[in-house]
Amino acid sequence: MLRIKHTFWILVVLALTTFSMTLQVVDPVDWDFSVQQDGNEATLYFDATVDKPWHMYSQHLDEGGPIPTYFEFEKSEHFELLGETGEMESVQVYDPNFKMDLAYFEGDCSFDQKIKVKSSEDFVIKGWLEFMVCNDKECLPPEMVDFEFNVKGNGAAVSPGSEGSKDKKEDHSEISMPVLGHEDQASDVTGSQVKEAVQWEFTSKKIEDSEYEVTYKAIIDKGWHMYSQHLDPDKIGPVATYFEVDKEASGISSLSEVSEPKPKVEFDPNFDMDLAYFEDEVEFTQTAQISDPSKAFKGWLEFMVCNDKECLPPEIVDFEIDLSTGKSLLGEGTGSFESSEYDNAKYELPCVDVSEPYSKGKEFASENTTTSGNDDDQNMLVIFLLGFLGGLVALVTPCVFPMIPLTVSFFTKGSEDKRKGKIRAFTYGFFIFLIYTAVAIPFHVSNQDPEVLNEIATGFILNMVFFTVFVFFAGSFFGYYELTLPSSIANKADSASNKAGIGGIFFMALTLAIVSFSCTGPILGSLLAGVLKGGPWPLTAALAGFGIALGLPFALFAMFPQWLNKLPSSGGWLNTVKVVLGFVELALAVKFLSNADLVYQLGWVKRETFFLIWFILAIACALYLFGLYKFPHDSPKTKLSGGRIGWGIAFLAFAIYLFPGMLKSPWWEQGLMAGFPPYKHYSWYEKDSHCPLDLDCTDDFYIAQDMAKEKAKPIFIDFTGHACVNCRRMEENVWPEDKVMKLLNEEFQVVSLYVDDKRKLEEGEEDIVLVTYNDGSTKDKKIRTIGNKWSTLEILSFENSTQPLYAILSPDGCLMNAPVGYTPDVDEYVKFLKEGIEANKHYQKQKDLAFGN
Repeated sequence: MLRIKHTFWILVVLALTTFSMTLQVVDPVDWDFSVQQDGNEATLYFDATVDKPWHMYSQHLDEGGPIPTYFEFEKSEHFELLGETGEMESVQVYDPNFKMDLAYFEGDCSFDQKIKVKSSEDFVIKGWLEFMVCNDKECLPPEMVDFEFNVKGNGAAVSPGSEGSKDKKEDHSEISMPVLGHEDQASDVTGSQVKEAVQWEFTSKKIEDSEYEVTYKAIIDKGWHMYSQHLDPDKIGPVATYFEVDKEASGISSLSEVSEPKPKVEFDPNFDMDLAYFEDEVEFTQTAQISDPSKAFKGWLEFMVCNDKECLPPEIVDFEIDLSTGKSLLGEGTGSFESSEYDNAKYELPCVDVSEPYSKGKEFASENTTTSGNDDDQNMLVIFLLGFLGGLVALVTPCVFPMIPLTVSFFTKGSEDKRKGKIRAFTYGFFIFLIYTAVAIPFHVSNQDPEVLNEIATGFILNMVFFTVFVFFAGSFFGYYELTLPSSIANKADSASNKAGIGGIFFMALTLAIVSFSCTGPILGSLLAGVLKGGPWPLTAALAGFGIALGLPFALFAMFPQWLNKLPSSGGWLNTVKVVLGFVELALAVKFLSNADLVYQLGWVKRETFFLIWFILAIACALYLFGLYKFPHDSPKTKLSGGRIGWGIAFLAFAIYLFPGMLKSPWWEQGLMAGFPPYKHYSWYEKDSHCPLDLDCTDDFYIAQDMAKEKAKPIFIDFTGHACVNCRRMEENVWPEDKVMKLLNEEFQVVSLYVDDKRKLEEGEEDIVLVTYNDGSTKDKKIRTIGNKWSTLEILSFENSTQPLYAILSPDGCLMNAPVGYTPDVDEYVKFLKEGIEANKHYQKQKDLAFGN
């Protein structure tokens, strides 16, 4: 619960920040950098001046709050860091932005880092820092600032303010997005995210005449870890480190396995399992018998790195070692080819600029808002009608139906003034509506966040409670026991109803609600369970519909007493209705058991299991209606009426409709069941489709572009990974929502591009590109696999290397709106999709006008 609150407040703060920054650009912190030396040691000073009323946070914060101040130094052989970065004493105060006590600085503050000078020559220390500032009302996005210190190799001091301090303040607009971790907050992807967390060094040494030892050394950035070669292949997890040597090209007669030091084995939050990995530095070694030492030792390796919040796509690095010198000829180069030899153009979509999507500066919000508002109104109307239907069903149960003629007769015949009798009957019906609608009041008064209600309603525990309660309700409907409220409550209400006036009528209505609970309770419980996650207003709409349906007949029959003669008399058919409702309750219980199962993927109720249970229930209900067996309250001799036989045939037809749902390849789609059974991939069978949730998609961008042009639909790109946990979360929790699935199915050509697809490219399809990283460094990257191909497209076109990433393009490949990453908020995700749709419509209209179409 605490985590939910923290995430909520961070989202609120960032939302307010985004709004405020559209009004003005605020820069409340000035940085000054200086260095003081004393012999072979020096101290780097980071002095910040924070404008009032802003405050900047300490380096040392607990999780769940703002971004702490952080310092990163580029690795260098010229110096060594001594200890952690120090800071002046902070203020510990309650922060209203995050609803927690936090350590922060106001006014002037200072940080310092001691270093050991290891070079006799002058050198430059480079790095960057990140910080976040807030005031009492809002926060600014985290900002990154580069720094440089000119350090003398001879130990001379550099005074503050000299050229030893350079303030290179820049807005990198880099937002670290949770990819495979547990940070459940949405992120817009704006700006470069091309990261490089590992540097490789390749060396060799001669052991004997023809035997050489090759060393592959990985230098891993702080906070990141690289995985061992030896991971369980049967588990869905990260990509293991892998080495491939070209034995023929390298003149190798025999080659040993690659050895590695003992890795650290710890729980990895990205994959929710214990994994073996390395941090800081690691050396892999391999021995080879060389038949021709004049040939270079060639090959490639693949690795994957993660930190506590995200993972980068698997990366392939070529290596080539001169055995005569023991030095690398290739590997971590800064570009070994002429610019004309690179294949970057294939992966740089010419009409994609993440900083300038087509929708930027254009207003599509009004159309989206109107659509959303209409959708909300329509959804509320549907919920009201479902509640009304539930009330009508409750009306024909044995607890309520016999009360209609009795109550109406009491009001019309027990009053000398027929007009007053009708008014009292109408008042009675109104009070029934009022009593049931009032059940929603606590949900309004509690002022509970609908997101919290959604968390509760979709959680394991509540769904298991509903499952148990509905099975219990079904037993009551079948007649094995009676479900009643304590008699004392009914007696008190009945006594109060004997009083004259409006108060007496109210208590008569309350008495009906209480004594009919055994029939109305299960139906009411079904409504509450179905709409709880929507918050108090859908709940109110459902209860209002239920109350109107239950109360309206009393008023209508009082106004038109002759209608009573057309009502069927009470009898065994009422018990039949009750038993059928028992089967409906069991079917709904299975739905809630399925919801609970999906939370933890326990495999209890897979899609085919769901259809099997509903099929059995439909057959059982049909056989009951055909009179083949009885329940406790059924008459010993049951006469099969035409209506009962007709309903039996209807349930039998429904069972036939459900049957193909148990097959691997259904004969027809059960469209009427949408939203009830688990999604198609949660199955007994291994599905042939590579598309999430069996969407009509492809896994090749260029094929998707041709399909989009043919269908005249925008392209929805899903940069994903087989081992991406947050990708699965989106596919399991967000995509199955009706309003999301409808848009993906009907409005887009979907393409899922797996950046960790290990399939090799065909001969001749391999490319070489030059990748530029955030720190300005460049590196040759060879495209060997399909995964390499799509990760490179993501890096070079969308300036991003994390998953999931979602982008919407026009059929001709222009970026429609800003891409987004992990977005667990369904409404935010729908807003992103609709904005892309509207942008594409506007783009196509402008394009048609330009070409005179």
